[in-house]
Formats: sequence, C-alpha cells, structure tokens
Amino acid sequence: MRLIGGTGASREPRLPPGYSLDRSDPDVLVLRCPHGGAVARFSAQGATAEAIEREARTHYKEQNRSA
Repeated sequence: MRLIGGTGASREPRLPPGYSLDRSDPDVLVLRCPHGGAVARFSAQGATAEAIEREARTHYKEQNRSA
C-alpha cells in the first residue's frame, strides 16, 4: 500500500464495482477493495480523482487477472 499525494480533487472518483473511499480520517483517504482491505492511502488535502481512479483500476485489473 502506498501513500499518494496530489493537487486536490475537483470531483468524486469513479471506482470499480465494490471499491470505496474511506474518509474516516480527516487527513487520509483510504481506497478499499470489495473485501474491505486497504489498496492505497491518499493525502486528503491533495488527492486527485484521477490518481484514486488509476489505483483502483490497477488493483481491479490485477485481482481479476489472477481469478
């Protein structure tokens, strides 16, 4: 899992089915997979929707490739 920064989100990310964004920590956004595991962490102040979507798509493809 990586901590990812950015320059601020202007829109909500579009995530693959079952993926969610945990906003329980005001400083860190956690991208979660359908089983609840953490995929990546993002700075809440600087995360972009594009960066979150990219990480979610990459993880989704990796999980479905090995299934």
